[in-house]
Amino acid sequence: MGWVAAVDFRRGGNGCADQPCRNFGKLEKLHNGVVLGAVADGMETAAYGHLGAKVSVRSGLSAARANAEDLSAALASGSREARDTLFAKVMETVDEGLRQTAWESGVPVSELATSLTVFFAGPFGLAAMQIGANLLVYRPRGGEYGVVFEPMADDADPTVVTAPEAADAMRVGYLRGPMEFLCIASRAFQPVSFCDKNAAPAAPFFRPLDRYASVALDDGEVHRGIREFLRTNNLSREIDDDLILALCRYNPGHRIQ
Repeated sequence: MGWVAAVDFRRGGNGCADQPCRNFGKLEKLHNGVVLGAVADGMETAAYGHLGAKVSVRSGLSAARANAEDLSAALASGSREARDTLFAKVMETVDEGLRQTAWESGVPVSELATSLTVFFAGPFGLAAMQIGANLLVYRPRGGEYGVVFEPMADDADPTVVTAPEAADAMRVGYLRGPMEFLCIASRAFQPVSFCDKNAAPAAPFFRPLDRYASVALDDGEVHRGIREFLRTNNLSREIDDDLILALCRYNPGHRIQ
């Protein structure tokens, strides 16, 4: 039994093909049935937003991995204080990484501005933190699709990790019980992946991705499917922004990795 998980990203179609992709993400599977990951979207207005995204993801994932046992314990106990404290440590690690990178690169920290979502899912549930507005959708075993963080309005200006108020603006989400499907996607997908009436995930968008991951034999097959979706799907091709998509599916027939 275990997770299949993959992430991919592509440059937008708005004439910026020669620029680095501002989106970045990484996933990791631990031996005890835990999957964790981080996704970031560098700000277009930040000259080094693409670099900020990479540093934030790598730092955030490293901190989540280092605190994996404590995160599992916090999920099992249901302690909100413990979760908040642990994600505060993640933010501290990310901040240190960004400041070190800014110093080494000789640029202001603000030029590394990016959003960041870090999640941790295991047998006891799901915990996540977010600064910004990436989409994090889940489905428990036998349940319906839900959203960890309420989508922001189209005209909202999300906080970035380099902002002075980033720590106070951090959102922390928590759900108990085993998850079967997770999808982390760019905010640019929001108009086509959420119902306007109640801001709920649109099943016609997420169900095909869910089903595809459910029959994937390994992470590589999931990755190939995401890559094809981002580059050939009509919905993706009509979006001009840089895009990122991560899928995690717990398939009982797979061995834990």
